[in-house]
Amino acid sequence: MDKNRLTQNNLPIHKSQSIVGEVSLTHFFPSPLHLPKILQTPYFVVYDKPHKLLTHPKGTYPHLSVCDALKYEFGSYANPAHRLDYETAGLLLCAIDHRFETPIKLLFEHNQIQKTYIARVLGHITQKQLIQAPILVPKKGEKTYNLSIRSKISPQGKDSQTLITPLCYDQKTHTTLLRIHPLTGRTHQIRLHLSYIGHPILGDPLYGCQDSDAQAYLEETLSDEERMRRFGAPFLHLWAYELSFEWMGRCLTLQSNQIQF
Repeated sequence: MDKNRLTQNNLPIHKSQSIVGEVSLTHFFPSPLHLPKILQTPYFVVYDKPHKLLTHPKGTYPHLSVCDALKYEFGSYANPAHRLDYETAGLLLCAIDHRFETPIKLLFEHNQIQKTYIARVLGHITQKQLIQAPILVPKKGEKTYNLSIRSKISPQGKDSQTLITPLCYDQKTHTTLLRIHPLTGRTHQIRLHLSYIGHPILGDPLYGCQDSDAQAYLEETLSDEERMRRFGAPFLHLWAYELSFEWMGRCLTLQSNQIQF
């Protein structure tokens, strides 16, 4: 019901609703995707997710997601332990044994997994800096295919911190490559914080662009050529580059192979 997969007369059925007659249930059948793996253990697998791929299936839409690859190979109890945006590429840690799903998720909740991102942003950034700006995330019922899907900087938001370090500047494209450590985990935090300081990520179709362009992106009407014209690149230049954590007494540092400099 939370995913609107139980319907009657093409309308979603809600909790505590009385129903009479026939209903329809959309069932998820995974498809093989053969995603690249960085590491597989008896407890978890780390995929190197490409750009433009969902982590979870979205409602009743037939889009492919990482869950297709995960559940096709490891069964219905295998689940992602965290999430990457559709537009973000890089490392995604997934539990393949349901007994270890909660312990793995607790590592994220207790900040025992260090996450490092790489991004290319517009403009010239010369110094390491800590971005501190409270982020208000839209409520679940407010997320639609219009601009309300965007998080925003607001005094009513939660404390949010992102540490950025410039790696190199490309004078030809007037862009800076950054190493990024999100110290908190709000929805779209990195994208919003970089846009907030005037350096949006190259190819970002939601933040740091015209509202009309963002709306056109949400309506799924833009080709790669059109995205290149409007946002400077056909994909978001943001990669979940590195995960570092300890598992069963062993220290692991894993890196993505997806980055396109």
